[in-house]
Amino acid sequence: MVLNRLSIGGPAVNTLAVAHQLSNDFEILLLAGEPLPQEESAAYLLQKYKGFRVEILPSIRRAIQPVQDLKAFFQIKEKIRSFQPQIIHTHGSKPGVLARLAALQCKVPVIAHTYHGHVFHSYFSRFVTSFILKAERWLAKRSSFLIAINSQLMNDLTEVYCIAPADKIVLNRLGLETADMFDETGAGRQRFREDYGLTAQTVAIGIVGRLVPIKNHRLFIELVDYLLHTSAIKMPMRFFIVGDGEERTKLETLLQQKQIEFTSDDQNINEEAPVVFTSWRTDMDLVYAGLDLIVLTSLNEGTPVSVMEAMAAGKPVLSARVGGIAELFGAHENGFFFETKEEFFQLAEELVQNAQLRHTLGTRARSYAQQQLSLEQQSGGLKSIYHSYLAEN
Repeated sequence: MVLNRLSIGGPAVNTLAVAHQLSNDFEILLLAGEPLPQEESAAYLLQKYKGFRVEILPSIRRAIQPVQDLKAFFQIKEKIRSFQPQIIHTHGSKPGVLARLAALQCKVPVIAHTYHGHVFHSYFSRFVTSFILKAERWLAKRSSFLIAINSQLMNDLTEVYCIAPADKIVLNRLGLETADMFDETGAGRQRFREDYGLTAQTVAIGIVGRLVPIKNHRLFIELVDYLLHTSAIKMPMRFFIVGDGEERTKLETLLQQKQIEFTSDDQNINEEAPVVFTSWRTDMDLVYAGLDLIVLTSLNEGTPVSVMEAMAAGKPVLSARVGGIAELFGAHENGFFFETKEEFFQLAEELVQNAQLRHTLGTRARSYAQQQLSLEQQSGGLKSIYHSYLAEN
């Protein structure tokens, strides 16, 4: 397996968990790049997920850097020749190019790539996107199979962007260890809320993810401004921005322009400030336990692991209708999604004021997660896919 970066985020967390599940049936070597300076390493998860080897290749980087990319290509190629795998399975755009090219040269029998999302809109200029699409189509023809993690993504790959025909793409939905997220006793909720001075009446609203443009945290701040200064809500509210990244300074500036006070975990917490930057947290079960509503504002997603985790924690989620969100939520049964800013504000206001609605959505979400989002289902499906393609080679 080859992964973009061993950093906190959906693809890394899911890939490590799946590698652990598959390690009883396969000998696995995971190659991964280093986290970016603004990211937190996911290496701590290696204490939990074991049974496979991990090697870090610093030359695998997110940005296009021809010299480093060439170095990464030759290093991956060397690892392939040494390990002699029957399957190369890549995760992330850069490994999807470099490792598949290396696998082709080394004549690896089965070459696979998982799309945890795609970068075909809202990431790059039209020229760069056109180049990426051509490269992905070329690589798809030379891959044994491709994996889409939700039905919407499969449709994007086959019908919208024409990456590959439907018979080349396998649906393998993401899973997670749902029991790990639920605060059975309420102790996690009490601890989180005591840490931040939240009263029983305070509604805690959070957004989880990297602070990068594609996650659209600016819309979240617009929501904060609306709920604090325009809506008729009288109850106390606190807003938590969980994660870190390159947009942090810009988001702080935006809050200052809107005259919204904020505080952060790397300072002495100001319990009066309505907005809290927590930076990276590794105890996400505790975070979800303490929050009352989770929001996602992204412009482009696959199936967001943060949303799946929130659902497993029994928390209501309000999300932009992107990626596999509609598939997770159904007809607003397991969560609410929005398509316009006005709808976003209206639904958020309703959820903040209606504790019973939040409870109902959270209960449905947890039930769905337990039944449909198990890690065992994902890893079992992937195991069957592996054996099917190995039998043909």
